[in-house]
Amino acid sequence: MKQWLPIALKQWLWWVFKSPQRKQIGFGTLLTDIKGYWSIQTKPTKSLQPISICIGIKNRSQHLLTHVIPSLNAAAHKELITLSIYDAGSNDVPNLKASIQALWSGTLIYTQAEQDFTRSKTFNAAILQSKDEYIMACDADIELPKDIVQKINTYVTPHTVWFPEVWWLSDAPQNGRFFTEGTGLFASTKSNFIKAGMYDESITTWGKEDWLLYFAFYKNKVAGYRTNEREMVHYPHESLKPEGFVKMF
Repeated sequence: MKQWLPIALKQWLWWVFKSPQRKQIGFGTLLTDIKGYWSIQTKPTKSLQPISICIGIKNRSQHLLTHVIPSLNAAAHKELITLSIYDAGSNDVPNLKASIQALWSGTLIYTQAEQDFTRSKTFNAAILQSKDEYIMACDADIELPKDIVQKINTYVTPHTVWFPEVWWLSDAPQNGRFFTEGTGLFASTKSNFIKAGMYDESITTWGKEDWLLYFAFYKNKVAGYRTNEREMVHYPHESLKPEGFVKMF
């Protein structure tokens, strides 16, 4: 069948009329997006601000030690990175804090509390204990790009929150794809995250807390800025997705 519209135009029309924020909240989100995108283009050039990489974890320690921390060690401007970890009682390595400290020489904020793991509670705790205004919620199975400090400083403004689309591996790099349906990773100002109500801690099972937060930002007039990030790699792990899970939309 002949393509009557160029792909780029079709994608733009989808974004304007059918993107999740339009369908879930309303067409007024278009103005929020325009203001947000403009704030990125007109953001004053200044020295890079420090960032906190915030991780809630329980028993995915090897991924953290193998992927996240080595990528942070290789990052440009490593001295501006704080690693804020809230551990809900990992026991898959003998001493997770010591294992982290053996690899990571940068600033570390680490709290451990024996409790059931829920993504909302542990990530809220990891973000709230951080000291920086620029924060990023990052899963424990992510390899971050070398320019992560620069990207967060570029894409986060008072009017935007960055939701990168990571490169999702299945079994090999050539079989990966951009995870366009996910909003699990984000970078924001800490104040905007708190104003949005943080992650909904009533959600104690897998899923939906990320999209609810995405829409909460829009309700507070903060635009979700999405980019394809080929160097931000999600490594495979056992899924906690429950059988019969129903998507929000």
